[in-house]
This record gives sequence, structure tokens and C-alpha cells, in this order.
Amino acid sequence: MNMKRFYYSAVIFTGFFLGTNNLIQAQQVVGVAEAIRMTLERNVQIKQAELSKDLAAQDLFQAKSDLYPTLNAGINQSFRYGYNFDLLSSSAVNNIWTRQTTPEITSQVNIFKGFQQVNQIKANKLQMESSATQVEKIKNDLVLNVLVTYLEAITNHELMIASEGQLKLSNRQYQLDSIQFAVGNKTIADIAKSKNQVATDELNQVNLKNSYELSLLTLKQLMEMSPQNEISLVRPSVENVIINQENKSAIEIFNTALTRQPDIQKANLDKEVANKKIEIAKGGYYPTVNMNMSYSTGFSSANKVSTDPNNPLAKRVTVPFGSQFNKNRSFFTGFSLNVPIFNNNQNKVNVAKAKISLKQAEAAEQLAKNNLNKAVNQAVLDVNAAKQKYASATTAFESAETAYKATKERYDIGMANSLELFTAQTERNKAEFDLIQAKYNVIFRSKIIDYYLGNPIQFDNN
Repeated sequence: MNMKRFYYSAVIFTGFFLGTNNLIQAQQVVGVAEAIRMTLERNVQIKQAELSKDLAAQDLFQAKSDLYPTLNAGINQSFRYGYNFDLLSSSAVNNIWTRQTTPEITSQVNIFKGFQQVNQIKANKLQMESSATQVEKIKNDLVLNVLVTYLEAITNHELMIASEGQLKLSNRQYQLDSIQFAVGNKTIADIAKSKNQVATDELNQVNLKNSYELSLLTLKQLMEMSPQNEISLVRPSVENVIINQENKSAIEIFNTALTRQPDIQKANLDKEVANKKIEIAKGGYYPTVNMNMSYSTGFSSANKVSTDPNNPLAKRVTVPFGSQFNKNRSFFTGFSLNVPIFNNNQNKVNVAKAKISLKQAEAAEQLAKNNLNKAVNQAVLDVNAAKQKYASATTAFESAETAYKATKERYDIGMANSLELFTAQTERNKAEFDLIQAKYNVIFRSKIIDYYLGNPIQFDNN
């Protein structure tokens, strides 16, 4: 009987252990670098931008192909009844059905077109490069979104953990006050204050838990991950971030960002495309020269010969298909020159519009540089302010913690009232929240500098 109990207990324990082990293994640890990688691999916006780049590549291929001659083959089959002049037989026919078969091969070559085709190739190549930078721009924006959401989720998680500790502290104090109240050492006001503190901390915990779950859901959505997947995030060390941060001036960061930020690269490429479009529009003022070639033959049922050339009354039969094809062969080549003299100001308007588009592209490039300059300077100010705030928040928390412990000791021996304890605990809790937020704000602001420098977004403990 004892062996059976032992066996059943072993089976139950083993099943419980394996089940618990599976739950532990099912929770995926995701660092910020891994979160960024998963987002970039799965995001639909990136796939759409890459397809746009593929379309631009096809436009470039088509522009290059336009330099080649065209070559087309065709065949015409016609049936006619009544009077007409048959070209293939060089005779007039009437009141009979005639059938004609005329195959033809044609080719056309653009010899000169005002350099429009060459400039179109250059413009399409620049457009393809611009589409590629658009892909990088979307990736950059997503990296920033992941960083913001990731750190927000970590901040909310740490705030939630802190609120749980604060709630335990409040519950413990409420239990002690209840015991003291039962023996007459505390008043009903003391109990009410303790109970109010518990309720306040419970509300904070619920709110922070909801905030954490919402930020974690947002992060999963960015990674295209199922909401049901259990993940845990890696908390960075603020000390490592501060120590390893590059100490560069705003000018140095701005100059580096000018060469690495896709927004600036795209604006510059769009300006070059606009320049090429002016050259394309100017090409409309030049003459165009084309060469056309064709090779054809034909068969006509009206093309007949006598079975006996010496007998005018002899029967006439249609010349065989193969013989007519050999006899009716013809080759044509010709050149055409088109000189634009007046086309309702179309070329003039096209050039003017292209120049306006260039000015718009130049303005867009300058605006992108100005925005980047403002963002970089703001980022440098923010990171310095965040470091100072973190140092102040650390000092404030240490002071609030010391003040709370001192007030708690005085309260326990009856030297302080419940209002003083409630105030000290509230200030201590607020200082702890402020410290957590200040800590991750330093990390976020430091990583923004890495973002503008084009450095990989990762934590040292990834």
C-alpha cells in the first residue's frame, strides 16, 4: 500500500514538475535587439516599401530597354468580294472572292531623341535609390517605435513591481495598526489612514498593471507576435548606458546624422531626380530622328497564271502559295526627322513645371536638414537634462526612504501620528516612482543619440 502511494505521488510530482518546466520554457526572453530584429523581419510596411522599390527597378529596366530597336512580326488575312485592284497580282478583279495573306516583320530604332532616353535612365536609377532609402526610413522609424515601446513596457513593469512592494508595506502597516487599535494604542483615525493608504496603493497597482499589459501588447503588435505569447523583457543597466555613451557635441552628431539618416538621403536623391526631369523636359526642344525597317511578302488568290501560255483560252489557275511568297518579297527602310516648331507651348510648360518641382525638392531637403538639426540639438539637451534629473531623483528617493524609516520608528513608539506616517510613505512612494521613470528616461534619451548616429540599438546585457 505504501509503495502504491509512493508510486502515485511520484507520478503526480513528475507531471507537475514537467508541466511547470514547460510553462517556464514557454516564456520567451526578448531583448531590445531581438525585438527590433523580429519587427524588421515581419513588418508589412517594410514589405510594401520593398515592393515599391521592385517597381522602381522595373521602371529602370524599361528605360534601358527603350534604347533597343523594336521588332514585331504579324500577319494579315483578308477576304474581299467585288471590284478592287489587287496589288499582289497587279490586276483589277470584279465579282469574285479574293483572299490575301500578307506576313510582315517591322523594326523601329530611335536614333536621336534629345537625350531624353539617357536622362530618363539616370532619373529612374536615382528614383530606385530613393525607393531603397524609403525602405530604410521605414526601418528607422520602426526601430525608434520599438525602442520607445520596449522601454515604456520595462518602466511600467518596474513601476508595477514597486507598487506591489508598496502595497505589501501598506498591508503590513494596516495589520500592525489593527493590532494596536485592538489593545487601545491606536485611534480610529489611525486605522482609517492605514486603510486609505492600502486602498490608494491597490489602485496604483491596478493602474500600473493595466499600463504594463497595454505597453506589452503594443510591443507584441509591433513584432507581429500573437498576444497569447508569453514574453519577458531584459532590463538594461542605466550605469552601463551612461558609461558607454559617446560624448559628442550636437554639431558632431548632426554632421554624422547627415550622412546616415535615410530622410536626408532620400531628400537629396529626390532633388537629383528633379534635376534630371528638367533635362528630360528640355529634350522636347530637340529634333528626333527615327529609322524604320520592314520585310514583307504576300499571297493573293487573284494572282493567276495560264496553264498554257500559248493558248489565250487556256484555264487560269492560282499561283502556288510558296511561289508567291518568294516572288512578292519586299524590304523597306526609311528615316524620319521631326523638328518641333510649335506645340502649343507644351515643351515650355514641361520645362517650367520641372524647374518648380526642383525648387520644391530643394525646399524639402532643406526642411529635412532643419528638422534633423532641431531634433539632434533637442536630443542632446534632453539627455543632459535626463542625467541631472536621474541624479536628483536618486538623492530624493534616498532622502524620502530615510525620512519614512525615521517617521515609521517614531510612529511605532507613539512619537508621530498617522498623518505624518501617511505623508512620509506617500512621499517615499512618489520618490520611488520618480526614480524609476528618471532611470529609464536616461536610457531612452541616450539611445536616441545612438539612433541619430546610426549605431545599433541594443543594451550591453542583450
